[in-house]
Amino acid sequence: MSTTRGAALGVVLFSGGRGSGALTRQLVRHTGLSLTVAINGYDDGASTGAVRRFLGDSLGPSDFRKNASRLATELRTCSASLIEVLDSRLPPGIGAEDALGQLDTIIAGRAGEWLHLFLDAYRASGKPFAFGDCSVGNLVFAGGYLRCGRNFNRTVDAYAALLGLPTGLIENVTDGGDAWLVAIDADGRILEREAEIAGARTHNRVRDIFLIDRPLEDDEARRLEAAGADTAAAEFARRAPRIALNSRLAERIASAGVIIYAPGTQHSSLFPSYLTPGLGDAVATNLRAIKLLVTNIQTDAEISGSTAVDLIDRALHYLKLKGTRPLPAPCLITHYLMNEPGRTESSPYVPLGPVETIEDPRLVRIGNYEDGVTGRHDAARILGPFLEALLAPRRPYRVAVLLHDAGSLNKVTQTLLEMVRGGIDRIAVDLSVFYVGAELLDPAFAAALPFAVRTIPDERAFRESVRAGDFDYVLLFESSGMYRGEDLVGLASHLTVGRLDAVWGSRRLSVRDIHESYRMRYRGNVLLGAVSYAGSHALSLAYLMLYGRYISDTLSAVRAIRATDALEAAVPLTHKRANQHLLSALLRRRAEILELPVSFYPISPERVKRTTPLEGLLSLVTIVWRRFASAGRPRTTGVNAHLPQMNTDTHR
Repeated sequence: MSTTRGAALGVVLFSGGRGSGALTRQLVRHTGLSLTVAINGYDDGASTGAVRRFLGDSLGPSDFRKNASRLATELRTCSASLIEVLDSRLPPGIGAEDALGQLDTIIAGRAGEWLHLFLDAYRASGKPFAFGDCSVGNLVFAGGYLRCGRNFNRTVDAYAALLGLPTGLIENVTDGGDAWLVAIDADGRILEREAEIAGARTHNRVRDIFLIDRPLEDDEARRLEAAGADTAAAEFARRAPRIALNSRLAERIASAGVIIYAPGTQHSSLFPSYLTPGLGDAVATNLRAIKLLVTNIQTDAEISGSTAVDLIDRALHYLKLKGTRPLPAPCLITHYLMNEPGRTESSPYVPLGPVETIEDPRLVRIGNYEDGVTGRHDAARILGPFLEALLAPRRPYRVAVLLHDAGSLNKVTQTLLEMVRGGIDRIAVDLSVFYVGAELLDPAFAAALPFAVRTIPDERAFRESVRAGDFDYVLLFESSGMYRGEDLVGLASHLTVGRLDAVWGSRRLSVRDIHESYRMRYRGNVLLGAVSYAGSHALSLAYLMLYGRYISDTLSAVRAIRATDALEAAVPLTHKRANQHLLSALLRRRAEILELPVSFYPISPERVKRTTPLEGLLSLVTIVWRRFASAGRPRTTGVNAHLPQMNTDTHR
């Protein structure tokens, strides 16, 4: 079942009204999800209100019953006949005796036992009860409430289990304490019942909503209305109920990968949930989750005249407990999904509103989220991109490191040690290191390394290993001793996001190191040093003029590139002008390149090969030639291209 608690991706959906139905159905069908539907119990209309007034201390069962029926239907966890009976209603205007006669035989099993618990309580109480148009499921829930010792949240679990649903799939937002919803509209009129806020016969412009500790009587409402909106608001604040966030829901929120604020009846169902003390803090504390707010497609009675931007502003207002909690908006909602109606002003669609007033445009997603012209959301269109990205199987990027121009096994060993000391094992990549040579590392040393090390006969063998090994990136590192192995760790850490095409190590970003290099290399020959210094800048300026991007160190020997780019290089990767071929190809296709500073230790030119002025001139020619040459051969199909596996010595 897709709602298994141990599933990889936790999803919390704040539900309210019909608008969330499409999202619920999409999520509960999706394998690999652990869904929690969070609901409040402030409904007080029709039979829910009758049940609440009769019990005296209970929240409303209606939304829990409806969601349980919807989920059980989708998951087929119980018989269709049971759901049909629970969703059935007694005839409007039916008398008490006739109602009791029908209810005594309407249902059997555990649901029947709970129903009779309620009927027995009704007969014993002598209190009136309006059975007309009453939902049978609400009466069964009321009997379950009595069976569970008047513990509302235990009743939610028990009712869900009655329909074969797992515990935790449906959660009450609060700890179950009784609370009642009231509102003040834009004209100062008091809407003393949840049913009045959601009433389809009026077009309310709600100014504010409140949770209070007991039902508001008619005479109280008229007195407060006469006293003015500010006085009424102060009285409602004084009468705030003692409720807290459901601790089990808090755990679900903390571990969720996705939190969804569904569309629906906003002021009567969704905003009251956000008013729960501690809810906004719990959501904000989960820094890893994607948090989607889906605005309504069409308007209804309680959001008359509101825009999508208005709904976003009010949701944030209530999540911050009316501004009393200084919670950053991006910690509460990461994406605003707003439907572009594409209709006339007289249509029933919710207009976007002043989108430009949203502070951070990165949070906004505007699109056609409607299922045809039904007024309902297309759940796959809304959730698909996010769920696919989160549920797609991911493997760490495979990175092949080539240590070249080492000259000795000791220099290779020193580079490997610096990589380990730099924390390469803490980077989420699958790393393999290659070096050219016939000498093998000490077996004990090689076995202790947190990555595989392989010897190869030449650079061509490295390319073939990259092709055969399905590598994503290639790290090229001159291991002569002039560069630090720790800098490989910095480059590798930027590859984990997969967005960059290359990470380029730059000595010029460390001014002291590059000046020390020139001082050592050209001591006694100031003119030659000046020519070399100017020439290196000429290469950078050539890229700026020809490709529109300044590369500060075109001759660096520490760089990471996509494997496909490395495999398509027209020269060996250890060639003196390999950088110019690589950079020209990358910049020609507007690749994403990040430059990072790398440390540099100058070594006497007698001990290592250095770039000569002639080679620098040839590099400049290569840059110009590559800019105006034809696009060349097409890119390969990727690193999966088949080549025979090289026979290499593998230390791990």
